[in-house]
Amino acid sequence: MARNIPRTFFLLVLLLSSLSCSCVMGAFDLVDKVCIQNTSPPICREALRSDVRSAVSDLTGLGYIAIDLTRRHVTATSNRIKVLIAQTQDPGLKKPLAFCEQKYREALFACERAGPSLGERYYEGFSAAGDAVSSLGKACQNAFGASPLGSKNKKTVVFGDLFRSLASLLSKSRV
Repeated sequence: MARNIPRTFFLLVLLLSSLSCSCVMGAFDLVDKVCIQNTSPPICREALRSDVRSAVSDLTGLGYIAIDLTRRHVTATSNRIKVLIAQTQDPGLKKPLAFCEQKYREALFACERAGPSLGERYYEGFSAAGDAVSSLGKACQNAFGASPLGSKNKKTVVFGDLFRSLASLLSKSRV
C-alpha cells in the first residue's frame, strides 16, 4: 500500500501538469489567433503574453487585457511627450510634440470608451476605439520627419489594431 502512494502521487502530478500545459497552450493559441490579424503579430503576441492573465483568458478577457496594456502604453507615451516638450528649445520640435500630446490624450479617451463597449458586447464601439487609437498613433508619427516617438507610435498602432482584431473575432463568435 505504501508503495502505491508514490506512484499515485506521480500520476496525479503528471495529470495536473498536462492539464496545466494544455490550458496554457490553448490560451497561447488564442493569442496567436488574435495576433495573426495584426499589423505586427510579434509585437502583439509579446504584449499580450506579457500579461499573466492571457494564459487563461477567453477573447473578452484578452480584450480587457488589451485595454489595460494600451492605457498603460498611452499614458507612458504621453508622459514621455511631456518630458520631451519640457526639454526641447526647438520650436520646430515643440509644435509636433504638442500635437502628439493632444493625440495621446484622445487615445486615452478612446481607451476609456473601449471598456464599456466591450462589457456591453458593443463590438463595433470597441473596434471604433481601436480605430481611433491606431489613427492617432499614425497621425503623431506623420507629424514628424524623423519622430523621436517612432517605436512608441508603432506600438500604439499595434494596440489599436488589436482592439479591431478582437472585435472582429468576438463579433463572429456570437453569431
